[in-house]
Amino acid sequence: MVETSSSSSSSSYSQLCTRLAALRSTLATKLPSRVFLPTLTKCYSSMLGVLMSIMKEHISQMQMEQLSFHQSELTTFFLTALDFRAKHSSEVEGSVIECLLTMVMKLSEFTFRPLFFKLCDWSKADSAERQLTFFRLCDVMASRLKRLFVLFATQLVKPLAAILRQTSSSGIFFFDLKKNCLLLQLGLNCLQKIFLYDTKCFLNQERADALLSPLVEQLENQLGGEQVYQQRVTQHLLPCLGQFSVALADDSLWKTLNYEVLLKTRHGDSKVRFSSLLMLMELAFRLKENYVVLLPETIPFLAELMEGECISVWRARAAQSLLTVSGEKPVQRFFFFLNNHSSK
Repeated sequence: MVETSSSSSSSSYSQLCTRLAALRSTLATKLPSRVFLPTLTKCYSSMLGVLMSIMKEHISQMQMEQLSFHQSELTTFFLTALDFRAKHSSEVEGSVIECLLTMVMKLSEFTFRPLFFKLCDWSKADSAERQLTFFRLCDVMASRLKRLFVLFATQLVKPLAAILRQTSSSGIFFFDLKKNCLLLQLGLNCLQKIFLYDTKCFLNQERADALLSPLVEQLENQLGGEQVYQQRVTQHLLPCLGQFSVALADDSLWKTLNYEVLLKTRHGDSKVRFSSLLMLMELAFRLKENYVVLLPETIPFLAELMEGECISVWRARAAQSLLTVSGEKPVQRFFFFLNNHSSK
């Protein structure tokens, strides 16, 4: 009897799930947008996660004419949904962003522009929490849109430079420590993708100047403690600055970047000195033969650095952090210098 009851219960649950899925699909695909959108907007706050999944399916089947006609209404809806996350909970943020991206991926460059500008304006007003949501969204959009996103990244240079400065150890906190660390991480990830997909010289002199020093300063930003700092440097800062160096594509800017990193090798904290060494290795790896012209100014700093450090410990830590780097002559020369000094 127990087995029969259990089987019956499982069958009923399965039927209920099937019917609910069918109902959700019917709501998403059969209702006209003029009825669907106002109704969904009214009740989103109580069941946002479910509504986002229905909205996502609805948008995916909309024709381009319908999407253009309702874009303003959809934009208002998404700004309200994103604001709900900023004021109440981050649990629904992923579903809102995924739903919004469904619409974004159907837009042209021309129709995406007003939406992006409205999102930028939204992020600057009212709540600092909005920046967390906005830059998480930007990070995802940069991954999906790639080179198209770079066309709009000009709007992000000043706010991202501000985040790099304000979330530093001596900067002004937006909110609690954990959220500052997260905001900084999102900013670095977003910048790394912008630099990665930059094929049209996005980094001109002005933008490079705005970002170069704030990025290098992150080598000494130990916000969040030692473990968080080490993870941020190896997983977020090194890839970001490394890709930044590639996107610069300018001898004079490479020299400025390399010199600012070299100055960090004289920092009073050994953790910062080691992070700076890793950054130099990253630059050599990314720039390849272009790094040769930077070796003459680099070697005296390294000689000074190695004189005051336990070389065996540093070699072990560098090997653990970088694993293997081979095949490029500038990198070989760089490591040859280190190996030469380690034997003394």
